[in-house]
Amino acid sequence: MNYLSHLYIAHLTQTDLAGAVAADFVRGPLTGWPEPLRTGMALHRLVDRQMDSHPQVLSLKRQFNQRHRRMAGILLDMAFDHQLAKHWSHYHPTPLPQFAAHCYQTMTSSPVLPDSFRPVLIAMQQTDWLSQYQHRQGIDRAIRGIAQRLSQPDRLLHARDEIWRLNHEIYHAFTQVLPELVTDCQHHLRQPPAQS
Repeated sequence: MNYLSHLYIAHLTQTDLAGAVAADFVRGPLTGWPEPLRTGMALHRLVDRQMDSHPQVLSLKRQFNQRHRRMAGILLDMAFDHQLAKHWSHYHPTPLPQFAAHCYQTMTSSPVLPDSFRPVLIAMQQTDWLSQYQHRQGIDRAIRGIAQRLSQPDRLLHARDEIWRLNHEIYHAFTQVLPELVTDCQHHLRQPPAQS
């Protein structure tokens, strides 16, 4: 799951929107971060772990051409966001541009954010990344941005057509995985905190 999916899940679970994205910019323990940001970041990490081990996701990764398989995780995150954006009206009553604007405003208003997240958030808002995920061009642009941060960017760029080749299979998996993730997150949040 990429930013839009994390924000969608945060919205449904009424957890912190800034934390839902900021987790990608934090390494190590979350204990030093204030609430509600910390819970939002912890939920993001839970979603990532669930995705990494989900049978449908593992099956999709195996369908990638073997030479591109190491890039499958990154590309499937983007492909799932594309499916959510493309079929947004099936999942949420608020039009995507309005939902995106609400997310940008809420995240920008957060009193505490990781320093490395701030410039990314500005870029997200200025070019409306979340709404752009509806379109192949928007996904391709996002993948190019991710590739620039990799030591071997061409590996990701050469693999990106795999998500369009597997578009039908990805859509089918997405329709099953997303509701399961939402349910798992809601169940997790209802659990009493562990005793120390």
